[in-house]
Amino acid sequence: MPLPYKINLIDHERWISSGYNRSFAWGLVRNASTKELGFWRVVRYNPNLDTEGGCYEFSLERTGSAIVSEEFSFLDSEINRSAALSEFVAKIENWEKNPNS
Repeated sequence: MPLPYKINLIDHERWISSGYNRSFAWGLVRNASTKELGFWRVVRYNPNLDTEGGCYEFSLERTGSAIVSEEFSFLDSEINRSAALSEFVAKIENWEKNPNS
């Protein structure tokens, strides 16, 4: 069954609903046809410090080097989170179309 978006961050909502628990700050990345592309994760984010940001990263392996990343600040701000996620998934989509660039 196809997924709803061109790029889908599996378990991202679980991370948010957990209160940004670090244990849930990662998941699979799948395209609309459910092909597994790699993993997303959040690094350098402390949910107890609302004055600092962090970084979304995409890699081919769960703990591998980041291929794509997007910095964010104040993740609890829905506007900032939406903007960072939009840029992040756009970068992954571009990588999927041009993996060697």
